[in-house]
Amino acid sequence: MRRRTFVKAAGVTTLGLAATGTASARYDDDQRYRPGGPRLGNERSINLNAFHTNEELATELAKIEDRSGRIDLREIGRSAGRNDPIWEVEVGGGDTKIHLITQIHGDEPIGTEVALEVIKKLAQSNSRQVDRILDNLSFTIVPRVNPDGAMYRYDFDGDGDEEWVARRQNTQPWDGESRYRPYYHYDGGYDMNRDFNVRPSAEFDPRTDDEEAWWTDDYLDMPYEGHTLYSSGLRLTPEVRAVTESFVEADPDYAITHHHKGGNLYPGSGDGNQPPKQTLLSVMAQYGEAYLDRSPFFPAGHEPVSEAVNPFIDAETSDRSIKLNSLVIDALGERGNSVFDSVTRYGYYPLWGSYLDGLCPNVANGGDPVAGMLYEVAYQTDHLGQKAFGRMLELTRVSFLESFDALAEDPDLGEYDVETYFDTPLYGASTAPYR
Repeated sequence: MRRRTFVKAAGVTTLGLAATGTASARYDDDQRYRPGGPRLGNERSINLNAFHTNEELATELAKIEDRSGRIDLREIGRSAGRNDPIWEVEVGGGDTKIHLITQIHGDEPIGTEVALEVIKKLAQSNSRQVDRILDNLSFTIVPRVNPDGAMYRYDFDGDGDEEWVARRQNTQPWDGESRYRPYYHYDGGYDMNRDFNVRPSAEFDPRTDDEEAWWTDDYLDMPYEGHTLYSSGLRLTPEVRAVTESFVEADPDYAITHHHKGGNLYPGSGDGNQPPKQTLLSVMAQYGEAYLDRSPFFPAGHEPVSEAVNPFIDAETSDRSIKLNSLVIDALGERGNSVFDSVTRYGYYPLWGSYLDGLCPNVANGGDPVAGMLYEVAYQTDHLGQKAFGRMLELTRVSFLESFDALAEDPDLGEYDVETYFDTPLYGASTAPYR
């Protein structure tokens, strides 16, 4: 039986601030790929003074609201461990609706910093660009999904003092809320980008609605609409429940999520598929069966469709997802032979507990699917160093604002080509994203 293969990433710094990740992804006894996430190990301290604490973020958002009549700021939930607020910002009055989340992983803060810049710009600028964006787009932005992970502290060097190191997961113990402890709970917390579920809250309660037959070890393989959604999330975290409710209320046309990744640490090495220089940004489009033949993870007649594409995303929505990624690739490529033209793409496959695959089918809003996009910027590693901080901000800033400008001009992105996306080299050959 042929199965897709993945380049192992154990021992490579993949997600940023505090950890070199030991990838927990693996194959099960049926040779089905099981997603995972890096666990803390070999930690090192990185200066986090450039980033807003939870309290500073709240203060800054309140200031922007006070000084501008354009935004609505509200608390949509509280974090599981620290009980810190999760903030949502609404701005704009246009017909095309965008839902944007950042820092669902606590050690991935660049998106939060740029989201704060964007909120401030949209709230206070009187430029023609901002006027056009606000006239045509409506935003719902959750700038920090994971306050617990963002502010995580522990004594990583054994000197008796706790340091601010941040971490991927929240700080919520598993206490029997589900039939089994799910695979994405480790080190006393949940990787929340594994906790989403495609079914609406009224139809799925992990305490009552799962069945023994759906579980394979600690993975929930949930049947839905004629498909098996392998490694589904259980919606056990208050943060994910808050984001889900925010998404349902926004009923967006586009969903965007921002993450960090490792770099291609040795450009040009390996099997020749590595880019010739350091990759600082990778993008990923979510798409459905219309692009099944473009999936690098679908040998014909072999795997279930739900392991290669999202079968609930129609052709039109798939086109918009892919074109949104092409837009960013074009925008950065136009900056010439620099760090900004080294964009790669991930070979997409569904991660059924993720924000994109769990929410973009938009089942709770009558099944009108949402175009989805993921950014991952390469953050600080031993090879990149902290000097990359400014580059990461600029990459994200350009990607966000160019996307918003183009969507304000044409919400269907008609001038962009899906082939731009598929012609972009895959990150790390066949390496799957952690997301």
